[in-house]
Amino acid sequence: MNKSEIHAGYEFEEGMFSRMRSWVDVAPWVRLIRVLRLLASPTYVGLVAIAAGVTQAVMTFGLGVPLPASSSDLELIGDTLLELASRDGSAWTAFYLVAAFLLWTPILQIVARAGAALTVGKNLPAQAVGRKIMWSRLWQSYLIPVVPIGCMLMFAVVVWLARVPGLIVDNEALQKLIGWIIGIGAIPIGVLGFGALFAIPVGLIAMVVEPDPDPIDSLSRGYEYLYRRPLSMMWYLAVAGLLIYLAGLLLGGVAWASCLAVTAIASVLSPDAIELQSAFDAIETILIAWKIAFSFGLLGGVYLLLRHDAGGQEVEDFWTPNQPAGESLPELPKEALQS
Repeated sequence: MNKSEIHAGYEFEEGMFSRMRSWVDVAPWVRLIRVLRLLASPTYVGLVAIAAGVTQAVMTFGLGVPLPASSSDLELIGDTLLELASRDGSAWTAFYLVAAFLLWTPILQIVARAGAALTVGKNLPAQAVGRKIMWSRLWQSYLIPVVPIGCMLMFAVVVWLARVPGLIVDNEALQKLIGWIIGIGAIPIGVLGFGALFAIPVGLIAMVVEPDPDPIDSLSRGYEYLYRRPLSMMWYLAVAGLLIYLAGLLLGGVAWASCLAVTAIASVLSPDAIELQSAFDAIETILIAWKIAFSFGLLGGVYLLLRHDAGGQEVEDFWTPNQPAGESLPELPKEALQS
């Protein structure tokens, strides 16, 4: 047997480590840690703070409902909506939700695109670039929730029509049969409604991340990522939630130290209760803006990871618009070239 025919064995390093460029190849979710840089951006955090301040003012003075200050208080949002519906009516509650959607959609898209850029390892983009992309696609983004809502209403009408025979004929067996039909017919509504909670945010992010977005395609991506890769979505959201919790501990410490500083400053020379409370409100608003900005940025990174798991597209395949060519430098006169 020739020496060339003898198997030399497998080289462990070449077989495994040659294809492992970094930790992100083994654990893609590690990329999400890069989004922490977003917390140090005054422009992005300030943008969210302005929107949070407007929302806080409307909820506090217009609706008489305080803005949730922590993640644990977010559980009260459902009770708040029910209270608004019972007090102001369903029509006004729907108006509040639509107004909030109109306000927060551009904020989500700008910050999520920045988070996606950080996830792929790029520098934090200028906010002006994200605003330009957002404005060019905003009207299409507002159409994304219309599709699932319209489909759910269509199914609801069809299911309601199934009740017509039961309204005409009073028969127990017929009513049980209609009940089964209604229950089965409500399942597609539940699939669309529950999926919309994930598909709409994913679709809004796809509108500013993909080069040629379409509202229908962007929305279908959200449903596909949820129902085709549910474990991946749950895992990435769990990692994002853990990062938000850890960042909340850090930001909470900063807010606590800031409140101590405010108390010390305000206690010197005739402290004023109004100034003190206003300072605390400002710190609370910035704390909320930090958390929301970080959450929106993580959603942009989670979108790229889900896109990779569902379609195989590389995370680094991040679309950036072509920058306009700068003006060429003027030519030097011939006298300048002469020695």
